Amino acid sequence: MISRSLTILETGRITRQSDGLPREFEIAILGPNYLEAVLKVQEMVLGTIEELSFYYPSSRQIFHESLNGKGLIIGCLVEGRLVGFRSIWYPHEHSENLGIDIGMKAPDQLSEVAHLERACVLPDFRGNRLQITMTRHAIELARHNKCFRYIFSTVAPMNYASMQDKFEANMVIVELKKKYESYYRYIFFQDISDPILFPSEPDVPLIYIDGDDIDAQMSLLKNKGAIVGFQQKKNNGITQVGYAKTNHHLF
Repeated sequence: MISRSLTILETGRITRQSDGLPREFEIAILGPNYLEAVLKVQEMVLGTIEELSFYYPSSRQIFHESLNGKGLIIGCLVEGRLVGFRSIWYPHEHSENLGIDIGMKAPDQLSEVAHLERACVLPDFRGNRLQITMTRHAIELARHNKCFRYIFSTVAPMNYASMQDKFEANMVIVELKKKYESYYRYIFFQDISDPILFPSEPDVPLIYIDGDDIDAQMSLLKNKGAIVGFQQKKNNGITQVGYAKTNHHLF
């Protein structure tokens, strides 16, 4: 057990999959002394992933920065043991700032970018909506602290659970391109101050495209901000992404 003086955000009970029994949990803001625990959870989760292209691990350096003022990491602890986390990183002038991918150039805009980075939950505690819960806490906390205006995240096409996590955080797809080691990634985005909202007009149709149809989606997204992805659904076992027109400027 790691000694800790944590800021607790939520407590409750979750189910452990191996025995179906409830366990007490805490969701808390992690401090710098949790670096090794975070890396260990990421390593354990990587060992369970069948499709490794879905997950591009964060480096020790990015986790270190996130735990030391250039972001934050929300963790879920059961009996003092870290079983999951969600990280946010403020890239500032770093070359990996996702604002650059959608055309941001001004330093003052790039300094207001936050990356919704990695989310990991150990297999024994999946199915409790921990990823979505930790994401909600992370965004609300960063918003309350006024640490950023623009939030970004990358997700592999067909990674239904991770995409749903972003859609439930009211993020939208604004780009689809090759990123890490030439894997395709959706770039999810939201402007916290002036959010892109789901179209309420009945005459604005959603265009559903199969998630594995990369070319069709890239064609829709080529005029950045004109059409964005708002939601997904399953159709005969196939993930489809719903796109709609928007008059919103991205930044």
